[in-house]
Amino acid sequence: MDVVLPGDFLGTEEEFAAGSGTRVEEGRIYAAFFGTMEVARDKVVSVKPRVQAPRPISPGAIVYGRVEEIFEPVALIQLQAVEWKEARQVPPEGYSVLHASRVKMGYVENVHDEVRIGDIVKCSVEGIRRDGEISLSMKGPGLGVVKAYCSRCRGPLALISGGALKCGRCGSVERRKLSGEYSPAK
Repeated sequence: MDVVLPGDFLGTEEEFAAGSGTRVEEGRIYAAFFGTMEVARDKVVSVKPRVQAPRPISPGAIVYGRVEEIFEPVALIQLQAVEWKEARQVPPEGYSVLHASRVKMGYVENVHDEVRIGDIVKCSVEGIRRDGEISLSMKGPGLGVVKAYCSRCRGPLALISGGALKCGRCGSVERRKLSGEYSPAK
């Protein structure tokens, strides 16, 4: 069992039959991707992947995204990254939806009171509709804004007493639903 890279020569069609994970060019068999070369008893050469292919995002996944738009009572989030433990997941293209009722425990009148455009948020995937729309939640422990920018001048916001945020440029004081991971924007 040899480790092979895409394009590595595995043999000829005179020696082997091409199996899964291979490609054939002019009678020569090459590895199609990174993996382990295996030759079966019936002289079929194949490549088993060493890296698990990414799978579509699923409910329960923890994601990071940027708040792109706010249309009360929802914020549209462009997903940037997926926190993964077992299988690698890929964030989809397009926007995901954070509804006011899913921002925090208790009543939220306006999403704009808890997140602002440009903020980086940590959310959990709550559900995926048939049309692919992803609904998010910031209600869980550790979820919320991880980086925030001043809504007046776009300067970085520093954490001050009582969970408030203060802009180092213009002095504006703002509030957000913060994650335990909050770090000042740079």
